[in-house]
Amino acid sequence: MDWLQHKYIGLISSRLEKFKRKGSGLYNFRCPICGDSQTHTHKARAYIYEKQGNMLFHCHNCNATMSVPNFIKAIDQNVYNEMQMERLQDKKTPEQIDYEAFVDKMKKPVFMKSGPLKGLKKVSQLSPDHRVKKLVDARKIPNPYHAKLFSCPNFKQFTNNLIPNKFDEESIERDETRLLIPFFDKEKRLHAYQGRALGNSKVKYITIILDDSVPKVYGLDSVNFDKTTYVFEGPIDSMFVPNSIATAGGDLVSAIGAFNDKQNLVIVYDNEPRSKDTIKKLDKAIMQGYSVCIWPDNLEHKDINDMVLAGLTSEFIQFIIKSNTYRDLAAKMALTKWSKT
Repeated sequence: MDWLQHKYIGLISSRLEKFKRKGSGLYNFRCPICGDSQTHTHKARAYIYEKQGNMLFHCHNCNATMSVPNFIKAIDQNVYNEMQMERLQDKKTPEQIDYEAFVDKMKKPVFMKSGPLKGLKKVSQLSPDHRVKKLVDARKIPNPYHAKLFSCPNFKQFTNNLIPNKFDEESIERDETRLLIPFFDKEKRLHAYQGRALGNSKVKYITIILDDSVPKVYGLDSVNFDKTTYVFEGPIDSMFVPNSIATAGGDLVSAIGAFNDKQNLVIVYDNEPRSKDTIKKLDKAIMQGYSVCIWPDNLEHKDINDMVLAGLTSEFIQFIIKSNTYRDLAAKMALTKWSKT
């Protein structure tokens, strides 16, 4: 995939009505060439998709077809000129490095040839009507992650096979299939996992720790702590933002306490300005010297996944986070303002 084309698709996305990113190489929106359906304003029949390594635009209403550079040129000549100038540069830009790292993070894993997950099916191997596959699709989790997530029938019995008597017999009788989210360390060894319920459940997430010596953090197998690293409350949110990690819920500061260098870490709690618990946790992070994201007042969505479901692109979400990251006194002032909204 051409990282530069993806970057400039993101830059013009705000001009494309009903723009949505449906996968790592698939975008959908209303066609700006023909205007799409005039009677059904909800219809969006234009797509940008990847084919044999090339990115193409096609509208299923007017049948317009062209390369992405020509499509960008049709939308905005100046943006097209900027893209061409950047393409001529010899050295990699920070955006290219970030994007390539993101793609590398989502490569299909090689650590399932043996070990406890060997017998489980990856989400990428499931039929479209499978309950776990439908959940993952409904949350719009990027397609490359489908090969890193698993369907786990009889989750509690599976866990008891790894940790004898973790669940009692009464609990086993109420066993169920769950989405399994594995936590790997930097050597790609499984040290924990989460089971996410598929429907209504008293316990939405069940976290199982296999190795207490490893921080209870998702994404250690792919993160680069030498670059800006975003810390989220849950693994699914981290899947939409490059170079991110996540805890298994709770206090982010306590979970990442083992990482001595705070300089590149940005704490990102959910957008809950009326939650005293969230405000307290943010204040703790600020007092301990971390950079934090204080969401803008006009943002209505609770977390990253909600933003994606509402149609915000990953690139735009990352822009919002970067634009609202604070430290020290500026963070205290932003938190005071945010908590009063």
